[in-house]
Amino acid sequence: MKRFHVHVHVDDLAKSIAFYSRLFAAEPARVESDYAKWMLDDPRVNFAISTRGSKPGLDHLGFQVDDAAELAQLKARAESADMALLDEGTTTCCYARSEKHWITDPQGIAWEHFHTLGNIPVFNEAGAAPAAGACCAPAPASAAAACCAADTGNASPACCAPAGGDAPSACCTPAAAEEKSACCTPASSAQAATKPLNVLFLCTHNSARSILAEALLNSMARGRFKAYSAGSSPSQNQQPHPLGLQLLQKAGISIEGLRSKSWDEFARPDAPHMDLIITVCDDAAGEVCPVWPGHPATAHWGYPDPSQGDGTEQEKTEAFRKTLHMLHQRLELLINLPGDKLEKAVLQTSARDLATR
Repeated sequence: MKRFHVHVHVDDLAKSIAFYSRLFAAEPARVESDYAKWMLDDPRVNFAISTRGSKPGLDHLGFQVDDAAELAQLKARAESADMALLDEGTTTCCYARSEKHWITDPQGIAWEHFHTLGNIPVFNEAGAAPAAGACCAPAPASAAAACCAADTGNASPACCAPAGGDAPSACCTPAAAEEKSACCTPASSAQAATKPLNVLFLCTHNSARSILAEALLNSMARGRFKAYSAGSSPSQNQQPHPLGLQLLQKAGISIEGLRSKSWDEFARPDAPHMDLIITVCDDAAGEVCPVWPGHPATAHWGYPDPSQGDGTEQEKTEAFRKTLHMLHQRLELLINLPGDKLEKAVLQTSARDLATR
C-alpha cells in the first residue's frame, strides 16, 4: 500500500513542529535537530519538515511504498511515460536508508518514489546534504519570474501577493520592476550575468566516466558551470560507451554533442580556458598533463571504470548506473558551493575537499 509523501522546508523547526502537531492532532513519529516526520494514517501521509533547503516552502512530493514490487511498478510507469527518471538505487537521506528514484513534473517539482529499508542515526551518510534540496532532490529547472516581465514591466498577481500575509512584496513595486530587481528574477538569471566556470573532466579513453560527468554537470549547472570532457589517450575512432549514453537518455539528460576526444584539444591557444580540471580515473591522474592555458585548479575524483569486466549486460548497466549516481551526488555538492568557495584562489581546495565526501 502506498503512502503519499510531502516534504516542506521550514526556517523555525520548533514553531513548525508545534503548528503541525496541533494541525494533525498527532505528535511527530521522529524528531531530530533539523528534521521532523509525521506518519499519518487518515489520510495515509508521510509528512516531513526540515531546515535543510534553500528557501521555505514545498521541497518535494512523492510516494512511499511498502515493498520493492510496488517501487518497481512506479518506476515502470514512469519509464513507459518517458518521464525523466533518476534512479538512485539504495541511498541514505532523511535519517533513513531507502531504495528510491526521482522524476520531475513539467513545473519542475521533484517527485520521490521510495521504499524505506531502515533507519539511520544521521541525516545522510554521504555527508552534508546539498543546500538546494532537503533530500538531495534533483535541481528543478528555473523558470523566468513573471513579476518583472520585460515586455510589460508590470507585476503579476502571484508575485504581488502579500508576503507572509502582511504587505505586498517589495520586489513587485513599479520601481523594482523597472530596475529588474534581483528579487524578481530566478537565481539562474542572476548567475547568468556572471561568466560560468569551465570544468574539464578527464579519463583515459573519454568514453565512460568523463562523458557521464560532462553530461551530468551541464544538465545541473544552473548557469554556474560549463562542462567539457576529454581523454589522455582515446583509441582511434573512439566513441562514448553506448550503455552510458542509454542511461543518460533514460534519465532525461541530453547527449547532444557528446564525443570522445583527446585532451590535446584543450591545450591549444584557441581552446576555451578551463577554471577547473578534474580527473575521474586513476590512470589519467598519474599521467603528465599538457600545460593548460590559464593555470586552472585541479582535483582528482576517482571512480571505478564501469566499462571494465566481463559481466552480463545487466551487470554492466548496473555498474554504469552506480557510477552515474556517485557522480551526481558529488556534482550536487559542487554546484551548491557558495560563491566564495568558487573563487580562483580557493577553487582547487574546494574541489579537492569534495573528493573526500
